[in-house]
Amino acid sequence: MSSQPPTSTDPRRKRLASYSIQNMVWSMLAVGAVVLAWWALTLNPTESQRRPPELVQTANFVAQEAPWPVWVPEMGEGWTPTVVFWDPLEQVQTWHVSYTTPQGEYAALHQAADITDEWRAAVLGDAEEVGELRLDGPEGEQVWQEYAGREGSNAERAYVLGLEETGGTTLVLHGTAEQAEFEELLAEVDVRD
Repeated sequence: MSSQPPTSTDPRRKRLASYSIQNMVWSMLAVGAVVLAWWALTLNPTESQRRPPELVQTANFVAQEAPWPVWVPEMGEGWTPTVVFWDPLEQVQTWHVSYTTPQGEYAALHQAADITDEWRAAVLGDAEEVGELRLDGPEGEQVWQEYAGREGSNAERAYVLGLEETGGTTLVLHGTAEQAEFEELLAEVDVRD
């Protein structure tokens, strides 16, 4: 048995001869083109996409659960709900809804019964009372306590409606919005029992 060197008709040699550098380059270019096309077609937003909170469902639930009439602002186009919750805030069960206004400002509503000093501080921050103001709301014109806080704070402007006016809860409107936007918010409030 003698061993002979592989001949040019050997299938292994033909297969190895077909593996040239040029073929490898063309294969890499083809794979690169496919990867580039796939990457270009994939959604790649520059900022994160955030789903708006479920205002209607949460408001319906709160209206069933709360032992008092719930103020629900049902804002139109241009108003974007940002946060909606029915949770304890400083140990006080609280209804909260906040929006980005059409002018890009922040406007929020907090409502709770049996509030504490800690709750008031959490909602109003360092805002101080500056007087009274009459605002039209779902119950007609009411006297609100007006507060002013640091510029740009969540309570740069705040309006508080006490127990006497609401029948058992404290309502706080606050944010960076102008008074006209708060009046627009009040005009769209639906009181739900």
